[in-house]
Amino acid sequence: MDFRESDEQIMLRQSAAAIATGYGHDWFVRKARADERSDELWTALAKQGFIGVNTPEAYGGGGMGISELAIVCEEMAAAGCPLLLMLVSPAICASIIARHGSDEQRGRWLPPMASGEMKMAFAITEPDAGSNSHRISTTATRDGDGWVLRGTKYYISGVDESRAILVVARTGGDPQSGRGELSLFIVDSEAPGLERSLIPVEIVAPEKQYTLFFDGVRIDADRLVGTEGNGLRQVFVGLNPERIMTAAISNGIGRYALAKASAYANQRSVWGVPVGTYQGL
Repeated sequence: MDFRESDEQIMLRQSAAAIATGYGHDWFVRKARADERSDELWTALAKQGFIGVNTPEAYGGGGMGISELAIVCEEMAAAGCPLLLMLVSPAICASIIARHGSDEQRGRWLPPMASGEMKMAFAITEPDAGSNSHRISTTATRDGDGWVLRGTKYYISGVDESRAILVVARTGGDPQSGRGELSLFIVDSEAPGLERSLIPVEIVAPEKQYTLFFDGVRIDADRLVGTEGNGLRQVFVGLNPERIMTAAISNGIGRYALAKASAYANQRSVWGVPVGTYQGL
């Protein structure tokens, strides 16, 4: 396999880096400490088509792939302003809806996500299950022509910034193995019966983490994504890209740290010479 980037990918990387450099780490930290969000940077990327670079062209995206989205994600982190919701909205949610959503769902949700007009959160982790899909206890039960959700989700990123949430819920189970049959649902962030509680964390970042409580949240039948009971297979269409994006954001943070350390080693002088000239460094 040839891992060399194409000319188009190189240009994408350069363009994304140029946008990120205009904001930088000091801006990122100010936003986080002021309890503000990184909307300006998100919008700037969206205007250039970078937030939806992996979304199909038919729905307003760039029609490229996860490699290109990972390039954008890495360059944000390398400039000191990693955008966590890039791993969630375009990588997880848009990928799943593009592959398994109905025509109506694709037409409704993908264009505003690709344009940066809206974000979508993702809810799979639970207090007693983490992301172990076999132990998910949040349930969705049929009620007339719709569904009712009950349960708790834990450490869900960016719910306050998102118009909707893609929720993984149990809709049945194997009586012999006890493993749940999972399904995916799009739930409005302000749906009646849905409450959220902020989780205090030490990390300094604009994105916030929440516990979600689904207390009889009713959703219409058209909010089921894909096939009932097939959610485990469907969800990996989003989780696999998320793993790649996690690596990209980590690479970017590592590049930022290395660049900062290298600059310091060349600027800090001891006994008249930069510390970077010493053998140990």
